[in-house]
Amino acid sequence: MSDVFISYANQDKKLLDEFKRHLKPIARSISFWDDSKILPGQKWKSEILQALSGCRVGVLFASADFFNSDFIQDIEVPSLLKSAEEKGAVILTVILKPCLFSEYEDISQYQAINPPNYTVIEMSEQEREKLWIKLVRRIKTILDDASRK
Repeated sequence: MSDVFISYANQDKKLLDEFKRHLKPIARSISFWDDSKILPGQKWKSEILQALSGCRVGVLFASADFFNSDFIQDIEVPSLLKSAEEKGAVILTVILKPCLFSEYEDISQYQAINPPNYTVIEMSEQEREKLWIKLVRRIKTILDDASRK
């Protein structure tokens, strides 16, 4: 089980790693999950399904590669959307690269962290760093608010 499930395409791992540097201050109080947590010998699909089942925040790193992944589109996204609908999980999307984000109505109905016309790869280093901080703060606020209820 994890507080935060991060869904991304392997082609975007560099940007995931860039974001993860900002998690250190809250890493002891909030559990984050991405597929790097899967150890050799573990059943990868069941590990992903287990992590999806209990998450309270789903972070989607949107790109053409993200939307091109059958596993993400057939397993991860529907599970996260179901958690949002039934359990109140929050969907946070970061649009990494130019893609047809608005064509995916099930995801684009949720307000993204950044505008679809200003993707992460178009930002300066300083703007990206600020965006990652904004995302971490939003996650922390959501989980803090949930724990007070």
